[in-house]
Amino acid sequence: MSKKLVSLFLAVLMLSVCLPALADSADITVTDMHGREITLAEPATRVVALQPSDCEILCALGCEDALVGVGQYCDYPASIMSLPVVQSGADTDIEEILALEPQLVLMNDMAQSVEQVQQLEENGVHVVVSKAADIEGVYYAIRMIGHLMGKDDNAEAVVADMQATFEEIKEKAASEGKTVYFEVSPLQLGCVWTAGKGTFMDELAGICGLTNAFADLDGWQAVSAEDVLARDPNYIVTITMYYGEGPTPVEEILSRGAWSEMKAVKNEQVFNAESNAISRPGPRLKDAAIELFNFINGIEAEEVPAA
Repeated sequence: MSKKLVSLFLAVLMLSVCLPALADSADITVTDMHGREITLAEPATRVVALQPSDCEILCALGCEDALVGVGQYCDYPASIMSLPVVQSGADTDIEEILALEPQLVLMNDMAQSVEQVQQLEENGVHVVVSKAADIEGVYYAIRMIGHLMGKDDNAEAVVADMQATFEEIKEKAASEGKTVYFEVSPLQLGCVWTAGKGTFMDELAGICGLTNAFADLDGWQAVSAEDVLARDPNYIVTITMYYGEGPTPVEEILSRGAWSEMKAVKNEQVFNAESNAISRPGPRLKDAAIELFNFINGIEAEEVPAA
């Protein structure tokens, strides 16, 4: 074999070795929030989001056009309401999802089963678990989903916007040792559910210069009406939904006779927060912080801190 042919052979051999490496370098790899490594050959263009927070993150990233289906509880923004709706949780119908031909399914491990994940992956669908438990976790989820969609810059912009708003509120907030009680469920059978430490509500209280009245409890806990009375919070925030009939959630709390001497009730410092914004691990936690800050400072909506 001539030197020229040998050189040509070596060049072709080196190129064949390098091409897979070049292809691999274009892959998109993330570690999801269950510690699983997922690799896509290219940014996802067909996505089913089973949980509302992931749906909201996708839309905030400018990826609404990639959504081909959403879970039954996804309701924001309003523009996604015309998309095909699929069941999630224990009632998830894998065939229903596969019919939408997604490349990627975003789900929460608390709502889905290992078997459901395996079924989807066996059918060539990538599954990514998103389960933020705190604000840092929300930032991770935004960046993770942004990377999967090829929208890293958009993800950084969304995170930076949230961080700037939280920092501005912290700077404006007056730390006066006041407490807030979050009523996650209305009073029934003598008990209510509230938010303890490790929840978004607890973090938002701190951002706004308040102390969560039940910060000594972990996560979501049932407490008695007497427990709340004993803590005597300065503010009460309820996330109870109002459907236009009977007393509003605020009116119902103010009418509780046993709580009439509680500081929050006596001073009528009771607020009905936008439930989904304050409880979902997504970009609207920024809006929830603004809402809470405005409430405790008596600020009208148009005076929202700019970020």
